[in-house]
Amino acid sequence: MGDSLSPRQYDRAYFDKWYRHPTHRVKSATELARQVQFVVHTAEWVLGRNVRTVLDVGCGEGNWQPVLKKLRPAIEYDGVDPSAYAVERFGARRGLQQGGIEELDGLELRNQYDLVVCCGMLNYLSAPQFRRGAVQVARRVGGVAYLEIFAKGDAFEGDTDWPPLKSAEWYRKVLSDSALLSVGMQCYVTKARQSTVARMERGW
Repeated sequence: MGDSLSPRQYDRAYFDKWYRHPTHRVKSATELARQVQFVVHTAEWVLGRNVRTVLDVGCGEGNWQPVLKKLRPAIEYDGVDPSAYAVERFGARRGLQQGGIEELDGLELRNQYDLVVCCGMLNYLSAPQFRRGAVQVARRVGGVAYLEIFAKGDAFEGDTDWPPLKSAEWYRKVLSDSALLSVGMQCYVTKARQSTVARMERGW
């Protein structure tokens, strides 16, 4: 979840509504599994091997963790979220710790991960938070980052209590300035690893 709202607002009622309520939930279990499979397989295509380590920033209750473990049982997962409720309830079971995207450098995390995920949280950030967070995320990317971002003009569902959306060009510029290079479908590699992807695989 994002840093622009107070962590106390990310309580059980919030997650019950957006994760589990049949009318309001953002995605079903089937849709989540499909998304995780796509992201993992994309990362493994770039890496040339199985994903071994995952950092999930703004992970909420860590609902990617059991899906990842089912897909790759040996995977090592670290989740970070500002919600005290989520960490208290799921922290020990799913490997979550409390913190925000701007606090990654101060947390007990690996230097880099095969896969870094920011799903359903980046649009909550203000422009300054997005810029600062993108830099810290980029430093952790040892393979692929999956950064789910909606831009002005996109259609979307779910909790949209966000700051005003920026243009796609604005988000691309910030990510490029953070040394992240698009490889399409919301996936990125660092510019230091650009030789691992063909020119026509790059999104821009």
